[in-house]
Amino acid sequence: MQNTQVKHGMSRIKAFTLIESLVTLAITSFLILSFSGGIIQTFAKVEERLFFLSFEHLYRDTQKLSVYQRQDMTLILKSEYISNGVERLKIPKNVKLERNETLHFDQAGGNSSLEKLVFQTSDEKRVTYQLYIGSGQYKKTES
Repeated sequence: MQNTQVKHGMSRIKAFTLIESLVTLAITSFLILSFSGGIIQTFAKVEERLFFLSFEHLYRDTQKLSVYQRQDMTLILKSEYISNGVERLKIPKNVKLERNETLHFDQAGGNSSLEKLVFQTSDEKRVTYQLYIGSGQYKKTES
């Protein structure tokens, strides 16, 4: 038998050094965090809009319930939630109610006060609902 020698050639695969890997990781992390900040803000805005739409529906549903059930209804607004005794709506963390309120609806669906409901959003925007007495209608303003 012949003696055969096999020469092991040096591998031509180059690896990243530790510093290069850390720089790549830092850049990637920075980009991901930059984009996620915009997504979080967008999500907060959508959550605010959905809350105000849900509040308006709850307000109108409370009016309708008082008419259909032929009994007075109460809409309770607290810093954590809004409730009419049947349904409960949680107030998101990025929306603050200026003060607790209790609204009373008579059997005809009209409210008994000229209350002004004020909410503060995360971007310092004030959303105000000015209630009209008797009719149960309101005017929404954003400033």
